[in-house]
Formats: sequence, structure tokens, C-alpha cells
Amino acid sequence: MNVMRPAARRLLAAGAVLSLAVSTAACSSGSSGKDSPAATGVLTVTTGSTGNFTENFNPFSPNALQATHGMIYEPLFLFNQAKAGDVQPWLGKSYAWSDGGRTLTVKLRTDATWNDGKPFAAKDVAFTFGLALKNKDFNSFALPLASVAAKGDDTVVLTFSESAYTKEFFILGKQDQLPEHVWASIPDDQKKTVLNKNPVGTGAWKVKKVAGMSMDLQARTDYYVKGLPKIKTLRYLSFSGNNGSNAAVTSGKIDWAGSFIPDIEKNYLAKNPRFDLVNIPLAVTYFVPNVRSGPTADVNVRKAVSAALDRDFMSKTVYNGQAGPTNPMALLTPNFESVLDPSLKDAAFDTPDKAEGYLKAAGYTKGGDGFYAKDGKKLTITLETVAGWTDYISVAQMAKQQLAKVGIDLEVRAEAYAQWGANQSAGKFQMLLSNYGYTPVPYAYYDQLLDSRIAPRDGQNSTVGNYGGYSNPAVDKALDAIAATPDLEKQKPYFYEIQQAFVKDMPLIPLFNSQNEQEFDGNDVTGYPTKDDPYAGAAIWLAPDSGWVAARISPVAGNASKK
Repeated sequence: MNVMRPAARRLLAAGAVLSLAVSTAACSSGSSGKDSPAATGVLTVTTGSTGNFTENFNPFSPNALQATHGMIYEPLFLFNQAKAGDVQPWLGKSYAWSDGGRTLTVKLRTDATWNDGKPFAAKDVAFTFGLALKNKDFNSFALPLASVAAKGDDTVVLTFSESAYTKEFFILGKQDQLPEHVWASIPDDQKKTVLNKNPVGTGAWKVKKVAGMSMDLQARTDYYVKGLPKIKTLRYLSFSGNNGSNAAVTSGKIDWAGSFIPDIEKNYLAKNPRFDLVNIPLAVTYFVPNVRSGPTADVNVRKAVSAALDRDFMSKTVYNGQAGPTNPMALLTPNFESVLDPSLKDAAFDTPDKAEGYLKAAGYTKGGDGFYAKDGKKLTITLETVAGWTDYISVAQMAKQQLAKVGIDLEVRAEAYAQWGANQSAGKFQMLLSNYGYTPVPYAYYDQLLDSRIAPRDGQNSTVGNYGGYSNPAVDKALDAIAATPDLEKQKPYFYEIQQAFVKDMPLIPLFNSQNEQEFDGNDVTGYPTKDDPYAGAAIWLAPDSGWVAARISPVAGNASKK
């Protein structure tokens, strides 16, 4: 799932997986089925059902391989997506705001190098943000940049046309830094399309080979953080679907997985006392309607769809209750309860008996076949999900049955991930099944969902969010007002306004908090994030946290299992 990335980002729930070795034909009793990590030095990762890997490491591309962000290219700071307020130096050492949030001064480390041996310096950071300043096509996060300047080798000063306090995460924690000596020579009209097969980044890994459904990254021996990474090779594998991924995980051939496993207590945790599960909710699962065109452009249709859904049944049936309840304003809780509108504290979703009223308000009448229609055309909505994402396919099929009961025909289309991701980025769909969140601050959360300035438009793709194309000037204005002050008390009224607008307009249809099950085999790996020590987001698909974690995960000392 967000591959958010996006892709996205199932990017987001695709079922990402890591292991420390390739399994062998036989292993001793009690073994987890892998070669000794100490002997192989291989950390094997699977990004789920993505098909054959395409050598695309272009950070501007919506189809860039997951390893692009965090593993190869790095941001200035880690904004821990599992622990709000935890910010760690990465390529940057420190930063300071001034002029009411219109000036940002960043101090950089001076010991980092690009993987081609050239030094990382302030000119590279100035070049990266300069691209966004000069050309809106490269301004993925809609930053109100006014100027960018390098001051010597270790300082960059960014100025903004308006206060940008709450763009902090996007500026410092999401923007991949690029080497000027590589990207300056690529024409602007090719920067978003070049595959960039041999990427030059500051990250802990370099591309070794990409072949079919396997990809190897090799640890840099000259990485600027002493002792990192702790394993020599990072191997990505692709599976044809969740079933193949789950078979590898539950048989003990995988050390780190973000896979959806039905009845996980029985099918994973009970199989080995050292199998571990980390589940920290970081996102909300949604039906994402197109609010610009098609049947879901009518708010009454969106509300009818929402009213028809039995969310609790879905969660319990598909996720064994691991996907907790959400709310009509889609506020991710408990992470962001500090900005919850008190008047919405007890807000609840409409029940199926309300669907008829919404459909009649939208001009539909019920036919003899039990389905609603308008102008002789049955109300049919096409829902797109990814072939191989078995949990999402199950959710979609349940929704089809539930919507049929209130007279809405839902067609479920399971398609290749590449096609799904392309449709999402272009805003060319009727409704998607996806999930969004994975941000350390509530502003960034709502901004990616609702900011009209980042939505796909005029033939331009979005790799950031608001894929359904919601546009509400009052919401944009509220987001800007939040960005104008770091004072939470002053921000709260605008968060309340956004939540009220969400309930009124339902630009997305929240289902439940996304299950974020991360499976770790403690027989072979240690040093991963846990609920007690959430030093970063624990998922391999969660950029850039995954790059931070992959460099720090290590084999269990003295693991001498025989294969």
C-alpha cells in the first residue's frame, strides 16, 4: 500500500516482507528455514504482488521502485511516523524557523557522500528545492517557495511566500535530496520520465541488479553513519499475491513482513515462540471516490455508499479485529486526538436505513430489480483494487453484497498494481480501495487527503494525494491558517472546520483504521521497531522510515542454526 506511496502505498498494504536469507531444502528442528544470517549477510525483502520489477528509480515517478525512497535517496530529517514529535537528524543536523514561518535555515552534515564518491553539500539541497521553485511540476508537496540559497557547504536558507510551519514534514522529512552533478544535466522535460537505472543517492544502499521478480541492493562500505548498514545485501522479491507471501512468512522463511495473514494468532504467532507481531495503526483504509465526475461526484451517492457499509463485520471477518474503528471525519486516533473537534467526539456513521433518503436526494428511483437508477441507467460504481491483495479483495466483495442490499450495484475490478497506481495518480477512476496516513502530524494527514492544490489535474499526475480531486476553498484556507502558526491552540479551530467539512462533504469514505501488522522472526533478526520502542515506522513499504530501519536491523548474535 502508500507504493502512498503511496504507491503507492499499500504501499500500503501490499504485504511487504524481509528475510535474512534464501531458504534451503532442509533445516534442523526448530530452525526458521533460512540460511544463517551471519553466513549470508542477505536481508530479503518482498514488496508483495508487484509483478516483474522495472528498473525505475526516478524519485519523481509514481511508479518508482519502493527502494528509491529512504534506501537510495534520503531526506534531511527522520520524522518518525510511529511517534509524533520525534525528529532525528539525517542529512540535516538542525533547523530553525524565523520570520513567522517564512524563513527556514537548515544546517547540514558535512561527512555524507553520494554513492559515486562525490561529497554531499548545500548546493545539492539548493538544487533540489530549486527545481520545485522554478517548475511546479517538481513541486510535489505544493510548497510556497519564494527563494532557495546555499550558504557555504553546510547551510541552506529557504524562504516562503507565506508561513509554512506545517509544511515542515514535507520539506524536511519527505523531500528526497538529489545530486546536482547528475540531475542538472537531465533536461527538465525528461526529469519525470527517465528511469534512472543507476541512481546516485546518499542512502546506505546501491543498486546491484534487477532481474524479473528479484532485485538486490548492496550495502555501501562508505556510508557516513559508522557501523551501518548491518547486513551486506538487501534483496527484494516479488510475489504473485498475498498467498505466496503468506506461505513464505508462516513457514518461517521470512524475517520481516508487512503481510496480511488471516487469523494471525493461529497461522503465524502460534507457529514459533519467537515470531513477533508489531501493530501500530498509522493510517485509515478508505473507499476513494472520484468527486469530479461519475456517480460519486454527487455527495448523496457517497453518503449512501457509506451508510450501506457494515465496517465492524468487515474488520472482524477479514482482519480478526486487528483493524480498529474509525470515525466520520476520518481522524486517525489515538494519534491525533489532540485536534479532535469536541462536538464530533461521539459522531457515528449513518446506518443502512439512511441510504434510501440519500439516493432519492440524488435523483435516483428504485427499479423492480431492487437497484436504483436515473435516466434509465442503473447506479453502478466500479471499485478498483489490486489483484493479489487478498484482504482488500475480500473487503470489496463484502461491500458489493452490502451495497446491493440498499440498491447500489458495485463492480469490483482487481487489476495489476501498475495499472491501479497509474489510475490513482492520474485521478482516472470511479472509486479506489486504498489507505492513507503515515504522517507524524495531523496537518500533513489532512493536507494529503484534501488540499486541492496537490490533486491530479489538467493531465498532470499527483504522487502526493487528494486523488479523488476534492476542492473546497474553505478547507484550503483552513489548511493555510494552520500552516501560519505553530501554536496548537490557534490551530484547533481550523482543524475543527476541516473535520466539519469532511463530515458534510464526505470526500473520502473511511472504513476502519488500517491493520498495520508487521511480522518479525526473532530467531534471526533483532533491532526492529516495537510498540515499546517505536523508533521509526516498522513497515518496509513506509518511506522513508523503511530506509532508516533497514540500515539498523541486524542478525541475532550467535545464530548458528544449521540448514
